[in-house]
Amino acid sequence: MTDLSSLRSSLLAAAQTAVPGEKLPTVRQLMKDFALSQLNVERVLDGLKQEGLIAAHVGRGTFFTGNNTGQAPAPRSPAIRTGRSVMLLRRSQQNARARNVLDRLQEKIADAGDVTLDVGYSNAAHARQVLQTLPRFDACIIQNSFDAMPIEMISAIRRKTDTVVVDGAWLVGTDVDAVGFEWGEPIAAAIHRLLAAGHDHITLVTTDRFFLANELGLHRYRAMRQQEEFAGLLQPEICLSSLPSADFEQTVVEAIMATLEGTAPKHPAIIVWGVENGARLRSLLGEAGLSVPDQLSVVLLGRTDVAAEAADFFDIVGYSAAEQAEGVFERLLERWRNPTAPYGLRLMQMRMREGQSIGGPHGH
Repeated sequence: MTDLSSLRSSLLAAAQTAVPGEKLPTVRQLMKDFALSQLNVERVLDGLKQEGLIAAHVGRGTFFTGNNTGQAPAPRSPAIRTGRSVMLLRRSQQNARARNVLDRLQEKIADAGDVTLDVGYSNAAHARQVLQTLPRFDACIIQNSFDAMPIEMISAIRRKTDTVVVDGAWLVGTDVDAVGFEWGEPIAAAIHRLLAAGHDHITLVTTDRFFLANELGLHRYRAMRQQEEFAGLLQPEICLSSLPSADFEQTVVEAIMATLEGTAPKHPAIIVWGVENGARLRSLLGEAGLSVPDQLSVVLLGRTDVAAEAADFFDIVGYSAAEQAEGVFERLLERWRNPTAPYGLRLMQMRMREGQSIGGPHGH
């Protein structure tokens, strides 16, 4: 399909669902989105005008007519609904934490009498074209986990709504609201807990994938390693080339075994980010010959209220998924109440959940 036919197909699909009076993107924006010249964009628009699907108004823009008569669009009236419309935009492949937060958000929005559309995507370019076919929304909540989102995608979203709230700290410094967390404070708290239990060999295991929350955690860990009081106690971090997935726990255990091989630390401990299945991690460590906490203490960086992570055993330092969903929802309501308020990032409060995975001379 050529870019010219792709533009026509996209606008034809949009015309089937558009509310009469809904505005099209500008010619300049269509040129950018579909890599077309102004002449070719105007040629497609002229064809749709002749078919009566759109109408242009000098000084106002071009609008979908919602009919085949070619008449000017009727004034747009609000749709009959129970409340505001919220699009939940997410990557098709989510981790368990992301799904947990999204489910809670959908429940809160529904309880408030508003409606949601859950849109999952795997390809940003295709998602931008799909967004063009959708009507405007009262808000969009973006959940993108660890993947980068192109600026063009953000622009496409902003053409569909004036209110954007991001679940996570990955998009800041723009005209959107973000509610997220960072791993620096939990890492510091985990280190102090392990030191208090008498550990003298502490290693952080995390991912090497770039996202803001993890980078802030790595920055804190590396800064603490340079301090005299932690000299020799904090080991070089282990950065895995993977993200939470079905085999993530296996990768973590292999990395732990590799770092302990050939060493004989008296009281070793591991701080691990990204574990979604605590029971599997414990089982794999046992199969590898590491008894927790007798031979190795483990503190997880994760969600203190997601049962599968702690598996009713591990100590966890991190954040509450329920509070994250509540924070995103409250920020959405605040933006609706005060559309002109400054945009910014709201960080969630750190939480701790005690378990039985810390041993050592002064541990349980």
